[in-house]
Amino acid sequence: MNEVSDDDLILLYRDGDAEAFDALFDRYYVAVYHFARSMLGDASAAEEVLQETFLAVARTARRYEPRGSFRPWLMRIVRNRCLNRLESERARRAAIAESGWLPVERPSPGANPADRVEMDEQMQLVRAAVAALPDRQREALALFAFERMPYRDIAEVLGAPVNTVKTLIHRARAAVATALKERRDDA
Repeated sequence: MNEVSDDDLILLYRDGDAEAFDALFDRYYVAVYHFARSMLGDASAAEEVLQETFLAVARTARRYEPRGSFRPWLMRIVRNRCLNRLESERARRAAIAESGWLPVERPSPGANPADRVEMDEQMQLVRAAVAALPDRQREALALFAFERMPYRDIAEVLGAPVNTVKTLIHRARAAVATALKERRDDA
């Protein structure tokens, strides 16, 4: 099924071929997970979004119009699921803050092995710099850098013009570079 197009796979799935759905899942589960992880910053939430996304694909496969744009359609589903989760989390935090209850912090995991400390610190700096970006810049950068999507597809996912996507990515990259330079200079 590797040589079959995404559109053909979705059509085969519509006709009852479960292997076609499995092939789509195998093609895209890593990209879906990484995009959700970059938006949510939480591995378990990203796994849940991964499952929700493919359930949504299975439920809405009949409505998909095969025009060669399966990947942007799929990533738009992921984005919408993540945005819904983020909004729910904001609402939950606001309710907790209003109630006066404080959430219990999870205990931090044990110390990292010595050979990974420096790499972990650098990755934390990068994650913090990316997390500090405005939502649209973070989404555009994640789709471009991690998912290797072309500008046109990112524009479709974000519902924005291609030039806006280019600007978002340029500003995101510049902001991350500046943040990393400032943190290195402070060290």
